[in-house]
Formats: sequence, C-alpha cells, structure tokens
Amino acid sequence: MVSDSQRDRVLGMVAAAVSEGAQVITGGRKPNRQGAFMEPTVLEVTSDMAIAKEEVFGPVLSVVPFRYNAQAIQIANATDYGLVAGVFTRNLDYSTGAARQLRAGQIFVNEWFAGEVETPFGGYGKSGYGREKGREALWNYVQTKNIAIKLGGQP
Repeated sequence: MVSDSQRDRVLGMVAAAVSEGAQVITGGRKPNRQGAFMEPTVLEVTSDMAIAKEEVFGPVLSVVPFRYNAQAIQIANATDYGLVAGVFTRNLDYSTGAARQLRAGQIFVNEWFAGEVETPFGGYGKSGYGREKGREALWNYVQTKNIAIKLGGQP
C-alpha cells in the first residue's frame, strides 16, 4: 500500500468490521514481511456496517448478500460515495436498467476499468469533484460567453 499509516488505517477498518459482526472470508492481516503490505481481504458484511458505506482505499472487498435485484441496487446506492459500480450478468436488458439506477460516476458491465483517456471519470456524492478525462474534463478549463450583435437597421 502507499504507506504504513494507510495500511494500518485499513487494518483498523477491517478490525472494526469484524467487531460489528463481519465474517473474514480470506486475508485481513499484515503479512510477515517488510513494507506497507496487507493481504487481499474479502469480508462478508451487512449493508449497515461502516465498511460497507466508506471508501476503504485498500485491498478489501466487502460482499453484501442480497436476495432480489432491487435490493442490490438499494444496497449499492446506500452510501455517500459513488465513484464506480459494476454489474455482472448475462441479461443485457437488466444490466442497462441497473446501470441507469446505480448512483455512480462510472458503471462497468461484465468488466472492470474499461476505457482510456477519452472516457470521463469522476464520482457522485463525496467521491471526487468534477470530471477527469474525456471532453467533460475540458469544461473545467473554459468559460462560455455569448455575444449577440444586431447587424443593420437602427440600434
């Protein structure tokens, strides 16, 4: 990870999740080696746990079981953050409907991190400010002005 303090912050988030009742599927520890490393971690959590609502910025996947598709959308949108969301399904109609309902700046269907410099990037809510990449990013550097001129006739 970027630093020991960031790793320790994420380890603290995992420990707090476990104290709230999260189940560690794998990982969740600092490996016995030099450096700011943390094991890739998978947790089974409930949607009301803090780790399910916060941006972790570490190798942690929080899995929230759900029964119905509408419940999955509700769980995904129950956070103040909305940088990226993903839909994995064989049903294209469902994926496009879900993508419209998800509150996130980027939605990936059946893949992750698609797009290059031409693909706008930015979040909803507390995730990011404005847009990076793509034509949308250029709008941060321009100021529109309208000048109307009447030609001919009386002023």
